[in-house]
Amino acid sequence: MMQQGPIPVSYGFGSHFTGTGKRLLLLYGVIYFLELICEHWLAIPVTVFLKLYPFGHPDFQIWQILTHPFIHDPSAPIAFLINCLVFYFFSGSVESAIGTRRFLILFYVSALGSVVCGLLLSMVTGLDQPFMGMLPSLLSLVVAFGLLNPEASILLFFVLPVKAKYISYGTILITVLTFLAKANPFGAYHLGGIFFGCMILIGPKQFFSLNRLHFLYLEWQLKKKKSRFRVIHGEKKDNDKPTLH
Repeated sequence: MMQQGPIPVSYGFGSHFTGTGKRLLLLYGVIYFLELICEHWLAIPVTVFLKLYPFGHPDFQIWQILTHPFIHDPSAPIAFLINCLVFYFFSGSVESAIGTRRFLILFYVSALGSVVCGLLLSMVTGLDQPFMGMLPSLLSLVVAFGLLNPEASILLFFVLPVKAKYISYGTILITVLTFLAKANPFGAYHLGGIFFGCMILIGPKQFFSLNRLHFLYLEWQLKKKKSRFRVIHGEKKDNDKPTLH
């Protein structure tokens, strides 16, 4: 069952960053530092052995399913830092809401789920590009944050306040559109991470329940009807039109 309690939200930097998050971020940072040293200074191509290649590719190895989420493109340190920033802002709040054990399960099941979807698509389409990084798990965290506390406000680009639920919907929509437009060759991995992360967050039985989908539809209909009414605070006068107080 998905926990419905509100997540503490702050615009401060790292106010809810947990010990688990710090250790994970340190782990990823150390791995990336060693990766840069090996790739650029020692001429040891470690990413060739650790990133995930599609089935049938001559460089595919079974251990890559487990190693690929821990390494990142050594030629894109800025992208790695952005990933770390996203993890920094969202991981603590999600972990505080669902607990450390479920947080770790969600984070790494999202990574494994991305493998399932990505490799299946590569078998169908013949896509042979290797994949690496923790982005599927990060997208899963962003969506999970919005599902757990939809009315929380997030400063988009540190300026524009946006409700968390719209950040979640936007993340899913952009991922789907870029995948369908073939603008993102790794869209299947990203969508797989989001899908499996949501399944872990909500629970497999409830996630696939038709009753849950019907309830969400009824909830949407109720909100739509409520939007037609205008609430006026204060004393009603005789010549006022009918209003809802």
